[in-house]
Amino acid sequence: MDVKLLITLAVIVGMVMGFMSGKFKLGLVAMTATTVLHLTGILSFNEAYSYLSNTNIVLLGALFVLSGALGRTSLVLRLRQWVLKHQGKGQTIVFVYLIICAVMTNVSSPLAILSMLLPFMTALGPESDVQPSHLLYPGAVIGHSCQGMLPIGTFFLMINALMEANGASPDVMLGVADYAKVVAVPAILSILYMGFIGWKFFPANQIDEDQLSNKKAAGVVYTAMQENYVYLAFVLVFVGLFFKSYLPFDIAALAVFVVIALMYLKVLDLNDVKNFLNLDALFMLVGVMPLGTAMQNTGAGDMVADFIVSLLGSNPTPLMILIAFYVAAAILTQFMSNTATATIFATLAIVTAVSRGLDPRPFGIAIYAGATAAMLSPTSSPSIAIAFGAGHYKIKDVLKACLPLWVIYGVSMIFMATFWYPI
Repeated sequence: MDVKLLITLAVIVGMVMGFMSGKFKLGLVAMTATTVLHLTGILSFNEAYSYLSNTNIVLLGALFVLSGALGRTSLVLRLRQWVLKHQGKGQTIVFVYLIICAVMTNVSSPLAILSMLLPFMTALGPESDVQPSHLLYPGAVIGHSCQGMLPIGTFFLMINALMEANGASPDVMLGVADYAKVVAVPAILSILYMGFIGWKFFPANQIDEDQLSNKKAAGVVYTAMQENYVYLAFVLVFVGLFFKSYLPFDIAALAVFVVIALMYLKVLDLNDVKNFLNLDALFMLVGVMPLGTAMQNTGAGDMVADFIVSLLGSNPTPLMILIAFYVAAAILTQFMSNTATATIFATLAIVTAVSRGLDPRPFGIAIYAGATAAMLSPTSSPSIAIAFGAGHYKIKDVLKACLPLWVIYGVSMIFMATFWYPI
């Protein structure tokens, strides 16, 4: 077996083990893998590090900063006040809370939602039919399963970056609404299931507020004018995303310009940019993306994909291949970082699709979404882990509530991906 192929496989295995260990930052593990591949001659310098200036990475970084600014506005507080003013009992409270989680996860993160909506949960008194522990874990699940359901997120950029890195045609790059139209139906089914059925499986435990409040960001209050600047910035960028083909400049430049404008307007400063810029996520993506090139250069991608495909028999259909990758990713994501799992398996699936002449879009979208939808295990994501610990749940509570949803979500996700992008 070729030495470079062995090194590439060893680096991939080492990266996966590093992700699973939980002892190191994901970005550190991914960049270590890419650097080793360069030092061993498998990747050139440009192949290893050129993604630092990739359009999707720059745009993603700018959107991280804008999302951080949005999280400082009174939007969440106003939502909470409206809910408390109009709250009913039982089912109404559950649905309103889950819908808020679903909407806010598209402009923030599931982990941030737990902290931002803590006042809502603690406002539910003992006389309420619904207790905070009925909402805590379901809200975290909805935060994951509904990410990308609105055409205002960044998931399509991550898929585009992976497809671009692995030789997909420019004609199949996703637009701002393409990821959302696949995820929307599974997300709605998640809300309906958890709102009518799932939340009832969770006991009325006393939640540990300290585990949540310690995750709160330092409070910064914007003036009404500053909030309007942030809202205007978001509108400009996402309108630009819809019409990016008509812009005389790259959409990433518009996003960066908007961030710079907010700094001149004293809405953000350099410390804000540093704090909001999720460098770990960016470096993880930058470090993982060159692996596709390494797998193509050495044949490792074909070898791994052929192994998975070989498990399906001599002549598997494209749908069988998609299901195999989806199930593998959706299971593994319950035991290691959902972000890392999504990136790794989406990359492998896209490589497989491209090598077989298949449309990589349903593979990238379905597998990335399936691996993102962490729900069965507290090891699947930080927000799920915090919700599990703070709510004092038991694994049997989680499995009773979430295992049916995990199946429903997977079936509907594969159906919608192949509905929009037949294979």
